[in-house]
Amino acid sequence: MASPDGVTNRSGKKKVRTKKLSTRVDLTAMVDLGFLLITFFMLATSFNKPKAMEVNKPAKDENVAPEDLPEIQQSKTFTVLIGTNDKAYCYSASGDEVGNITVDSTDFSRNGLRERLRVRQKAVTAQWGSQDELFVLIKPLPHSDFRNLVNVLDEMAISGVKKYAIIDEFNAADSSIVGQIGQHLETN
Repeated sequence: MASPDGVTNRSGKKKVRTKKLSTRVDLTAMVDLGFLLITFFMLATSFNKPKAMEVNKPAKDENVAPEDLPEIQQSKTFTVLIGTNDKAYCYSASGDEVGNITVDSTDFSRNGLRERLRVRQKAVTAQWGSQDELFVLIKPLPHSDFRNLVNVLDEMAISGVKKYAIIDEFNAADSSIVGQIGQHLETN
């Protein structure tokens, strides 16, 4: 004979079914614990402090005359003129005499200024035995952006240039190059 729920065993007796309990877990306490942990970690951790680029400036010594300063050979230098419109103009002398200099226009990308620095480092290493002999002169033009100066300083750090200087004075060669750049910008 069949039972009302349809379950019988061979002896004809009703089989008692056990009531299934709910498997649902109350997660209210877990949510509270999660918020407590988040609060704890927010209060216990320290946030990254902003890092500023360190630029070491030499102490000004009134007793040292400009002619007493060591002279840097032209074959160890690389000059970067920071222009407008996110452009940089680079040049270097092949020997110790300033002769026919060609100015290379570039940008601040990986294939731009960084590649020019790498090529110049290889040339200085081939001639002087160490890439640490390279001395980069950074000369911002009057209407250049401060952001581009920071980009050049970043490239110095990325390329591993140890010696560089930010110079705001232009010599005769720089003035003629700046004039050529101005003519080039007017024609474009």
